Amino acid sequence: MYHVHRRPGRQTTLRCTLCGREITTGEEYWACNGNRICANCLLEFARQELAPCHETRGKEVGL
Repeated sequence: MYHVHRRPGRQTTLRCTLCGREITTGEEYWACNGNRICANCLLEFARQELAPCHETRGKEVGL
């Protein structure tokens, strides 16, 4: 994870990469591969990130 250098007294707006909603002070979010994901978007983000691993029982590839 990296640190954002900012001037004292100035606050940078943090937004969810998927929905664009502001992530407010004290709110949980996930930082992954340069993305910032709010709690509401976590499931969709996980689906997108894990899409290459998706299988359907009975239609597995390479077994």
